[in-house]
Amino acid sequence: MSDGFTIGAASYAPTIFQCPNCDETIDAQAETCRFCGAKVDREAALESALRLSKINQACSDASYMRSTTLTLPVFFGLRFVPFISLVGTIGFIGLLIGIPIWAIIWWRKYSAIVTTDADFLKARRTVMLIAIFVPIVLVFFVIAPFLLGILIGLHR
Repeated sequence: MSDGFTIGAASYAPTIFQCPNCDETIDAQAETCRFCGAKVDREAALESALRLSKINQACSDASYMRSTTLTLPVFFGLRFVPFISLVGTIGFIGLLIGIPIWAIIWWRKYSAIVTTDADFLKARRTVMLIAIFVPIVLVFFVIAPFLLGILIGLHR
């Protein structure tokens, strides 16, 4: 079931997993691996399929978060375009607030996964960098100019 931040449709039971014998992706309903012929333990296969599905969803969510974060410069630039500057300002500030919340939700949902999957480790690193980068941008481009404006106004 989707939580509002997850993009993929997760309303079905996952059915694919990696064969423990040959690491090829096979259907959990199979009785034997179609690549190496190893017998499939249905219970272990379903658990592995669920785990693989969760890892894939974490990677997908992190990818969408990265793409969304890359729109920050677009909205920042729109702030200086006549007639649509309000759209740029609202989009920029909205993303600066929404993306860290999304990163926290991602972290709470997927941080317990222990794996050596390279894609998942990359996704985890991406979310960590986003969670650090976006608040820094918020401070430098929103909070600091606001406080600087107040200080300048007080000295006049």
